[in-house]
Amino acid sequence: MQASNARATWAISLVAAAAMGHLNAQESKPAEPTVAAASQAVRAQLPFTDRQDFEDATRGFVATIDDPSDPKRYAFLQRDAPPTVNPSLWRQAQLNVPNGLFKVVDRVYQVRGFSVSGMTIVEGGTGVILIDTLATPGAARAALDLYFAHRPRKPVAAVIYTHSHGDHYGGISGVVSPADVAAGRTKVIAPAGFMEALVEEAAFAANLTARRGEFQFGAPLPIGDKGTVDYGEGKAVVVVPGGPGPIIPPTETVRSESRTIDGVRFVFQLAVNAESPSELIVYLPEFHVLDVAELATHTLHNLLPLRGAQVRDAKRWSQALNDALVEAGGDAQVMIDQHSWPVWGNERVRATLAKFRDVYKYVHDQTLRMMNEGMGPEEIAASLTSPPGLEADWSTRGYYGALAQDARAVYQRYVGWYDGNPANLNPLPRVEEARKYVEYMGGADAVIARARADFQAGNYRWVVSVMNQVVFADASNAAARTLAADAFEQLGYLAEPAPWRNAYLLAAQELRHPVRADLRRGPAITPQVLHAMPIADVFDYLGTRVDGPRAGTPRAIVINWTFTDTRESLTSTLEHGALTSTTRKNAPDAAATVTTTRPVLEAVILGQRTLADGLDRNEITTIGDVKAVRDLWALFVDFPSGFPVVAPAAQ
Repeated sequence: MQASNARATWAISLVAAAAMGHLNAQESKPAEPTVAAASQAVRAQLPFTDRQDFEDATRGFVATIDDPSDPKRYAFLQRDAPPTVNPSLWRQAQLNVPNGLFKVVDRVYQVRGFSVSGMTIVEGGTGVILIDTLATPGAARAALDLYFAHRPRKPVAAVIYTHSHGDHYGGISGVVSPADVAAGRTKVIAPAGFMEALVEEAAFAANLTARRGEFQFGAPLPIGDKGTVDYGEGKAVVVVPGGPGPIIPPTETVRSESRTIDGVRFVFQLAVNAESPSELIVYLPEFHVLDVAELATHTLHNLLPLRGAQVRDAKRWSQALNDALVEAGGDAQVMIDQHSWPVWGNERVRATLAKFRDVYKYVHDQTLRMMNEGMGPEEIAASLTSPPGLEADWSTRGYYGALAQDARAVYQRYVGWYDGNPANLNPLPRVEEARKYVEYMGGADAVIARARADFQAGNYRWVVSVMNQVVFADASNAAARTLAADAFEQLGYLAEPAPWRNAYLLAAQELRHPVRADLRRGPAITPQVLHAMPIADVFDYLGTRVDGPRAGTPRAIVINWTFTDTRESLTSTLEHGALTSTTRKNAPDAAATVTTTRPVLEAVILGQRTLADGLDRNEITTIGDVKAVRDLWALFVDFPSGFPVVAPAAQ
């Protein structure tokens, strides 16, 4: 997979990250003495002699395959943690290396390490039931082939999507055919609201979340002790080439209910607005196996990921785990998830569920307590610590999420971005503000001189903060960029959360090698997501690409649209710079009526062909004012895929 493919969606960047890296490792600098000392302190604070997780991560191993491109990609993790990686994160990275086919209990297997997520395989009466299908068809196909190499080959009776994140559904076309699904030979089951959540998360802000996803997952970084070592809750150790495949929508949706699928009883619990907008916890009473999907994955999770998303509800998350504990905890002998290794034994299952239940409720309640005492988000983030009794607990440490990050998310969920201080109500734009700050501080040279002293003292957080002002005041200041990069790099070496490490190290890389936003421009949405969207959502997406100010204030542009292949119809209205639509009702006063097919429209939206080409070939036909259609299309913009993040865009 090429680097540009990582722009498609944040989930695909997970695959790209495992296969590539652009940073010359020789440009990286060693850990400063203060960082090395901090690493030693971590070793003294945490119970590194506890090896239970390592036993669990390899238990039930059956077989694996060699990575087709680099079987020793993560061999460097076999040694002790160097000063350039937080020892706690290094331990988590080691635990996510065991990969391949694992037996959980009789008739329940998992394939882990072929994607950042895992595939669970349940053996039914006549076929197999797959829970999640990894990120890409190639990975899913390789995972199922590995299973069939060691177990009887049976058809796929059903696929269960646990939730709407791409690394859990993206590989389905590698293990089932759309024809089998259409004919009813394979069921595709998902939580209620699955497709709505998929579109909401993967379409409208796709360009921004894909770019920010590069920082969260570290896709452009090399893999190694000075680059990315893990994602925090898994990694693709075996990287199978190939990009995303088509999305196969569910044929059935479920809520909290019990169903028998191919002779196996499944008890579903719907968790709403927790780790995702709609997610299934699955209990298999026949096998005493509880699958908590992504609600408890050997790490504190994100309430608001760095890539961006709607803020998750910590209170509902905690309640969902409590419900699972009450309903299945007394019987479950094994707890699995869709990213990491299982937990065996009823006592340990109950204890793990309770720990995760409590940590999310603690973050929620303590953030609200401090909010109501008048503390702002930054003060709360700095004050929040682990719940009493969990300070040294490995499973709830922040490898994927972080307490400070989650506290800010709770604050945002309840009261939004504004901290209540009117000084922050309408600040200057970033570049203008930065120039005034640097001017007040005596100019760039004076600021850099003071910051160098702070760097030597180990005050890296302050250095990146003040150098950020200098860089935004003057992006060409090489000394400021270098010092900021060096400080970001040391913060990356210190970070326990993998996304923080990746973000810091990619910031260092891009300060040393500025990105060019004009290299690639495009529609930002993937063909797979676009094709899966209802037609009204397609036009809502197009509304996000309207250059509103350029639309001006002419008469409204009203167009009727008819799609002969799907028998859908829609009326779009552009007025006051806003594109709105009405389905199943044509406007009698429309400027034009357009007739076409979904594939033709999608190709034009994706830039694979032009509107003019479709009109010339009569694959797009119009009755009325064709100029109105051209005028509308001329207002749609493409997005820059590599826009600057740690420096200002070109002014």
